[in-house]
Amino acid sequence: MSRISTTFQSVTPTDSGTHYAGVKNLVTNTAEKIAWLIAAILFTWLLLFPLIGGLVVANDDLKFLRGELNVGSLADNIRWSWLHTNSFRPLENIVAYFCNEQTLACWPVVPLQLSGLTLIAFGVVALVRRVLPSAPIAAPLILIWIFLSPSTMTALWQMDTCSQTWGAALGLWCGILCWDIFMAARAGASILTKMFALLVLVAIGMNIKETFFGWSASIGSGLILAIILGWKHNPRAPLRAAVALIPIALIPLIYLVIRYKFGGLGGVQSLEDNPEGRYQVGLGENLVNNIMMSAFGMFANGPLHLFNNDAAMLPLRALPVLSGLAAGAMMIAAGALRVLHKKTPCNISLRVVLLAAAVCMFSIVVTLPMGSVSDLYGFGPNIGSGLLIVTAVLMLWNAIDENDRFIARGVGLCATLVLAAVGLYGVASRTYQFSLTWYYTRELNRIVLTHQASLPPQKPGEAPAYIYFPASCYTGHIYGQIMIRPLQSLSIQWMQEWLNKADPKHPLQIVLQQQSSMRPGIDLVVDCSQFPKRQDW
Repeated sequence: MSRISTTFQSVTPTDSGTHYAGVKNLVTNTAEKIAWLIAAILFTWLLLFPLIGGLVVANDDLKFLRGELNVGSLADNIRWSWLHTNSFRPLENIVAYFCNEQTLACWPVVPLQLSGLTLIAFGVVALVRRVLPSAPIAAPLILIWIFLSPSTMTALWQMDTCSQTWGAALGLWCGILCWDIFMAARAGASILTKMFALLVLVAIGMNIKETFFGWSASIGSGLILAIILGWKHNPRAPLRAAVALIPIALIPLIYLVIRYKFGGLGGVQSLEDNPEGRYQVGLGENLVNNIMMSAFGMFANGPLHLFNNDAAMLPLRALPVLSGLAAGAMMIAAGALRVLHKKTPCNISLRVVLLAAAVCMFSIVVTLPMGSVSDLYGFGPNIGSGLLIVTAVLMLWNAIDENDRFIARGVGLCATLVLAAVGLYGVASRTYQFSLTWYYTRELNRIVLTHQASLPPQKPGEAPAYIYFPASCYTGHIYGQIMIRPLQSLSIQWMQEWLNKADPKHPLQIVLQQQSSMRPGIDLVVDCSQFPKRQDW
């Protein structure tokens, strides 16, 4: 850029050069304001739609309201989770405590997600100031990418994934603090305040969700790499920075040992012990599948939930692939320009960008050995993929050689439009899918509770009331908690036990097919065909 500017000024009057620079700054400022406006609109939609669409607790989120994780008071629930579950997520117990176990309404999700996502937004701004200081427009562009990512809606529109949002937020800020500690150590400045803040965030993060340990591992690895690279220049500074490994790496390891000692981790099984278990550990074919799924979820957007839906139109199923190809084309083109010219525009340090992006993306490492993963776990790592994609956009738009600029900008503009269009379609599609899932949940819950309340008290030795769910209630395509069958929204494995515990005078028995003999006024057949049919779009 400096070479182009010097050449331009050598053949142009000084005031013309000043005018050009002023126009360029005006265009840049306008583009940045537009990007922030788009990011704000998406931010508002993601957080307010659950209130409009009628968010309720559905599917396996119900375990915190009606399942084995709800054993008594809030303190009892948290203590029981510490002692008896593989995962310890007190935040989810706290959120569930303020939800309505009768109606399944859960408004606390909205303010909690608002604060978590706001913390992520400020973290992205802080990250850009450190990694791309000469390109402030990168911050809103990265946020737009995050807000259009399929994993974001999955994380924001469920009760139990409040912990996913907050785990990503705390992990991101832990990475920023480690960055600041390293830089302060290199400059000889005090690091005590930053160390204390890091210790507090790690202590909270460990008790948010087990995916936080992925952030701990990736940040610790990144810090170790920075220490090794900085050793030759000034050995004392890396040693001071190495103190940050105590809270970010050592304390989480000690925490895991304590959890194992208490017995909370004793139930972890391998895939060989339980081949059907999603949350089991294995290092075979599942690892390859999970890596491919995770990479796809991080670099593609749009209706990812339609990708394996045979009933959906092929062009719609191909949209996530198209978005992934667009993102890949931009990064390959930007890489080719870097190799060709041996430097990057806008004073971009690719080493710093790659390190920061890798730390964010490799935070997904703890979920890779699981039986299977969903795109949910791309939330947090999509900060890293967004950083890479936006850096590629900046490199293409500000190509060093004027001869390359037209083609580079064309590639960047076309690919960006594809990502934006496919991403917006994905938001619309998931909005529809989630709203229908919430509708199924509310209606089935209302039908079952209303019928139970209408029953006469059971007489000694009398059979319980039967609720029959025909095939229309449990057939259809499934994708995580986004697209689920009507009956699956209520998770019958917990529903029946909870119903009988909540109203022991009117016991119920759930049956998955209609019997020939019915007792009018006692038994009930739920006709799910009356519900709006889920469209494959």
